[in-house]
Amino acid sequence: MSKPTHNLPEARHGMTIVELLVVMGILVALLGIAATAVKTGTRGKKQREAARQVNAYIASAQARAVQLGRPVGVEIVRNVSDSNGDGTILFADDTGVSNSSLLMYTLETPPPYAGDAYDSQIDVNSTGGNVTLTDTTGQFVGASPLLSTGTAVKVRLGYRGPKYNATVTQASPLILTFSLPVTDHRVLPMKSTCQIFLPPQRSSATPLQLPTDMCIDLTCSGWGNSTGNQFANWNSGVHDSVRFTFSPKGNVDQVSTVDGTWARPGGNIHILVGKYDHAIDAIAVMQNENVDERYYTGLNYLEYITPTVDPDLETNLADGSSMWVSINNLTGQITTTRNKLITSDFLNSPAYTSASNKNAALLAETRDFARSGLIIKGQGDE
Repeated sequence: MSKPTHNLPEARHGMTIVELLVVMGILVALLGIAATAVKTGTRGKKQREAARQVNAYIASAQARAVQLGRPVGVEIVRNVSDSNGDGTILFADDTGVSNSSLLMYTLETPPPYAGDAYDSQIDVNSTGGNVTLTDTTGQFVGASPLLSTGTAVKVRLGYRGPKYNATVTQASPLILTFSLPVTDHRVLPMKSTCQIFLPPQRSSATPLQLPTDMCIDLTCSGWGNSTGNQFANWNSGVHDSVRFTFSPKGNVDQVSTVDGTWARPGGNIHILVGKYDHAIDAIAVMQNENVDERYYTGLNYLEYITPTVDPDLETNLADGSSMWVSINNLTGQITTTRNKLITSDFLNSPAYTSASNKNAALLAETRDFARSGLIIKGQGDE
């Protein structure tokens, strides 16, 4: 008797079209979610990295000041070049964007110079409060390579007393001039030892080159909130670097901006880090592409938020991925915070009656996160 046979189904070695479509649909959904997460996580990554590098570079200069016991700082070099070699930088014949920077140097203040011998003395001639120091015996020859006519230095006589702001009238033989304050009634000797305090110089430390496409936007950078944009260079034909130093205690010592003179800042320093292309767009936004910056007076930061020239133009002030590197001028605390986006109706209040008031209020608001951090951890801002 034959055994019954059973027709077993053949084993499948693949997937149906329906199953494939279901799997592909799930994969597409997962890839979409992953792409969104990656895009969100990388947005502003280059700005954050550039700001981190700027923060670290400034912090290293601050630490160096504490280590050496004398002022050390940084120089923010404007991105302009004298392309035709005539010694001047004007909009018509040179290249670059004055209100942006791609390069930073470390500055160090040299030790005080007191002559070529331990007992070097200089002639002192005082007439009506105007003082002239003259090296008639060749004991200050070593200062000649470090100084040039017109250089501003500080001097102190007799290793004690106040420091005076002096100007180099002649480098070789050395002649310095300064004026005594009205309240200074010192009787100066005919000869005296003299300490010369030189201005900060670029050190041998490696400069900081910002990452590709990133820059420091000086258009919106400065200190305090009364003006806030002292680093901008709209009205000057001289493209001096922005420089500031830290004292040996770690606080901000002095700042030098577009006119090359040194002074104490009137508030916390705020530096905007963003895209170089946006810094270029700022020129078009302000409609000064073919205007000599020495005579430009049309500053209006509202245009940075909502450009009327071309709505497609973008600026770092209106970019939420831009970063502020801020320094508390009293404590030296350095923070990095993101730029705060504001709306165009922020300044609709009747309290803002002038363009300068609007500009100051707008800058202060974009720095709100930075100011909050400094107030919480430091001594606040003006």
